[in-house]
Amino acid sequence: MPVNYNELAEQYSRYRKPDARIASAIWTNLDGAELVLNVGAGIGSYEPDNCEVFAVEPSEQMITLRHTSTSKVVRGFAESLPFDNGVFDASMALLTIHHWSDIRQGLNEMLRVTSGKVVLFTWIGYGGDFWLEDYISAIRDVDLKLFPTLQELEELLGPVTVEPVEIPHDCTDGFMCAYWRRPRAYLDAGVRKAISTFSRVRDIHEGLRKLEDDLDNGKWDRKYGHLLAKQSMDLGYRVVVRDKTIAQPGAAAETRTASRLRSVRLL
Repeated sequence: MPVNYNELAEQYSRYRKPDARIASAIWTNLDGAELVLNVGAGIGSYEPDNCEVFAVEPSEQMITLRHTSTSKVVRGFAESLPFDNGVFDASMALLTIHHWSDIRQGLNEMLRVTSGKVVLFTWIGYGGDFWLEDYISAIRDVDLKLFPTLQELEELLGPVTVEPVEIPHDCTDGFMCAYWRRPRAYLDAGVRKAISTFSRVRDIHEGLRKLEDDLDNGKWDRKYGHLLAKQSMDLGYRVVVRDKTIAQPGAAAETRTASRLRSVRLL
């Protein structure tokens, strides 16, 4: 089912607040970059404030509801970035590549316009620990079809480093697994509307009814209550980084030149 991101934007603004711990895992890989591109930028979550950021986002409503006004925003698509080759020190795409119409083309475009690091925050599978799929099994099938595997990403990007990102129990960014220790949150229609996967699953009502019953009768606690002692969990989220300067020795000087220009020419 297609996703209408203009309709999702308001809920994203309410429930998708950047989590400082996830931000740290992303920003570590942007250290030293002065000119950064955010592709599929949504409402602007996780955009660093210590450098100049250009954001590309197709949804007008997402742009309207952005958290930050300091970035330069361009309405456009990952598959056709309107920038010169190698102009950005780094680029990032955070929980967005599974929404692109052509992931290969979008990643090629990021590689083209970036002289340093291409940083992705993505998902590779729950690993059997995400209990919600026991109630709504279709969420796994939907996401596994949309997200590329690590092997596919390496085939598309070249050599990458992969860093697991554990999701804290009180995660402020309400993506799919954020509420793993707050099960009643998934009964909230507002929460679900801020998670695009739910808009792709046709019938979730029976699963939600069973979840509510199990929470009320104590069955959920008996089966999954051991999770309440955990502070964070690995639920398949990863920071994936392709560093072009490692593969291309001359790229570092080009990065510094692009940074000093402090401007980007739209094609």
